[in-house]
Amino acid sequence: MLVGIAAPAFIAVTQNLPWMSIASVMAAALVFGISIPQWYETRPEALIIRSGLTTRVIAYGQIKAVRPSADNRIAIDYGPGNLLIAPQNMQEFMDDIAARAPQLSRQGSEWVATQS
Repeated sequence: MLVGIAAPAFIAVTQNLPWMSIASVMAAALVFGISIPQWYETRPEALIIRSGLTTRVIAYGQIKAVRPSADNRIAIDYGPGNLLIAPQNMQEFMDDIAARAPQLSRQGSEWVATQS
């Protein structure tokens, strides 16, 4: 991702192309503005996920599964989709979500919604 932003910026500066420099700065601002900073919080009413300029609020009742992924992240399946997050303490975070989402039951290393 960084190369995709840095390469055009480098070319713009070395070739003296001001329009390309501006486009590179705008692309970098857009990419980093929607992805940094990231934080996650389990509040009493919902899971809050902040990523750059966006905030996602996921009600615990919508969560269908919480499982570790292969790359030190947590996969959360909920209502309309799924997402990957990387909290500092994965197990503590998963247990906190499970404590707030009564529809989840432990199956190995995962928390999965039980069929009612």
